[in-house]
Amino acid sequence: MLELTLADIKAFSKEYNDNPNNKIIENAITTNGLENACLDRDIVRENQPVFNIELSDTKRYDQKESWKCWIYAGFNMIQYNMAENLNMDFMNFELSSNYIAFFDKLEKANNVYENIINLSIENTTLEYIKQERLLKDCVTEAGFYEWFASIIKKYGIVPYSYMPNPKEGEDGEKISRIFREKVKKDVISLIEEKKQGKNEEELRNLTKVYTKQNYIFLSKILGEPPMTFDLEYKDKNGTYISQKQITPIDFKNQYLTLNLDDFVSIANTPMYNKEYNKVYRLKHFGNIYKNSYRQFLNLPIEELKRCAIEQLKDGMPVYISLDISNKYVYEKQGILDTRIYNYEKTLDMHSLDKREGLDLSEFHSSHSMAITGVNIVNGHIERWKVEDSYGAGPDEKPNGYYTMNDNYFDKFTIDIITNKRYLTEEQRELLNQEPIEYDMDMEDEV
Repeated sequence: MLELTLADIKAFSKEYNDNPNNKIIENAITTNGLENACLDRDIVRENQPVFNIELSDTKRYDQKESWKCWIYAGFNMIQYNMAENLNMDFMNFELSSNYIAFFDKLEKANNVYENIINLSIENTTLEYIKQERLLKDCVTEAGFYEWFASIIKKYGIVPYSYMPNPKEGEDGEKISRIFREKVKKDVISLIEEKKQGKNEEELRNLTKVYTKQNYIFLSKILGEPPMTFDLEYKDKNGTYISQKQITPIDFKNQYLTLNLDDFVSIANTPMYNKEYNKVYRLKHFGNIYKNSYRQFLNLPIEELKRCAIEQLKDGMPVYISLDISNKYVYEKQGILDTRIYNYEKTLDMHSLDKREGLDLSEFHSSHSMAITGVNIVNGHIERWKVEDSYGAGPDEKPNGYYTMNDNYFDKFTIDIITNKRYLTEEQRELLNQEPIEYDMDMEDEV
C-alpha cells in the first residue's frame, strides 16, 4: 500500500512554489473564479450567432426545474407543422407539457407493474429486481423521444391554455420522489400477492386499482387532463376560429400531419460495448409498456450531421440529446465550445475524448434540445443554432438559443431524431435487425 506522508506533501509544496506561475494562476482563479480565469475570448468572438441555414424563431419555453427538456425538444420539433396547419403565428403557439407529463407518469407506473407481473416466480425477488434495475428511476420526470411520441400517439395533445403548468409542475424531482414512493409501495404488495399464487388476471386487476389511485394522485397535483375542449383562437389573418368539443386525439389527428413513426434515433456512442451499424434497445425502461423503449442505430458522427443538415434544409428542427457539460458552456453569450475555457494549459491536465468519457460514464445524455440552424462555409460546418428550453435572461444565452461549435457536436452529441428518409438505403435496412438489449447505464441517464 502506497501511503501519502507529510514528507510527500512538503515535496509537492516545494515544487508548486518553485514555479512562480502557479501562484499567479492561483490568485487569478481564487479572486475571479475558474471560468473567468480560463475564458478564451478569441473563441467567444469566433462563435458569432450567424447561420446560413436557419429556421424561423418560435415561442420560447422555460422548463425551470421540471426536467421536461425531452418534452420541449419534442414540441420544438413538431410545432412548426402544427402552427402551419392551424394557420397560427409560430410565436403565439404553445403546447401543454403538463398534459404529456401526466400520462407519461401514469404509463411509467403501469410499465413497472407489467415488468413485475411478467417476471418468472423464481426471479420475483428484490435481489433480481435490483439487479435488473426494474425500479431505477421508474417514474422519473426525464425521458426520451420515444416516450414523447408514444404518449402523443395514444393520448393526443392539447394547447397550453387547456392544461397549463401547475405550481408543482416546476419542480420535477419533488413530484417524482413522492410518486415513486407510492409506486414502489405498490410493487411490494404486487410481489407479495404474486408469491401467494395470484394469477396474471388477478394481478392485473390489482394493478388496475393502483392505476386508478395513480390517476387520482396525479390529478390532485398536476390537474386533471381534459377529455374534450373548445378550441378557440385567432389565426394569422385575425380570423376567429372555433371548434367545439374536440378531443386531444382529434386535435392531434387534424393538426399534426407529421407521422411520428417516421422518425428514429441515430446515435454516436463509440463505446467499448457498442458497435457501429448495430441497433440497441434499453431494457425495461419506458412508459407505454413495450411500445416506448429507447432504441437507436449507432452510427459515426458524420452521419448524424448529414441527416441533421438535410432535415434543416427541409424546414424542420432536429431533436438532439447531448451532454450539457458545464465545463464548456459560456452561459452569458450562450456558447458551447470545447475550447471556451483553457483548462488544459491553466491546470496542466488532459481531457477525456468521447470514447473515454462514455466508457467511464463521465459523459452521458443529460439534456435534450432542438437544432434550428447551422452555418456551413465551403463545405465545412462551423457552428449550429440550438434552441433550449430554459428560457433566456440578461445573464444567460441570448433569446434562449445556444451557438454550438461543431467541435462540441463531435464530442458531446449522443443522438438525434431524424426522419428515416434521410438515412441511406443501407441504414434503413439496418433498422430491421434484431435490437441488442442493454441495461441502464450512466450514459443513458437524462
